[in-house]
Amino acid sequence: MKLKSELFFDTLILVGVAFAIMTTPQAALSASAPATFAEVQSVVTQRCTVCHGAQMQHKNVRLDSPEEIVKHAQRIYQQAVVLKTMPKNNATQITDAERALIGRWFTAGAPRR
Repeated sequence: MKLKSELFFDTLILVGVAFAIMTTPQAALSASAPATFAEVQSVVTQRCTVCHGAQMQHKNVRLDSPEEIVKHAQRIYQQAVVLKTMPKNNATQITDAERALIGRWFTAGAPRR
């Protein structure tokens, strides 16, 4: 049988954990949630199609359609998230949050939903 002090300590820990969960900002909780394709497409359109769109396709990569984004998902992940070499010289000012969003989408299987 546990002593009253041990029960108090166990209860205190449970209350602390519950409080921490309840006060965690929603942004922090969603930071690990998979990104939607619409979110990724928005980032790619804004940050990548300057050089990989209808007018110009550096290295024959075109990213201005959902099909092309999915087709090049691994390359986008590798260049923008892992190596951080794209956009070149960060010309379009992609943010770390946008890179993380692409990373979450790719690690979730790069779904087109």
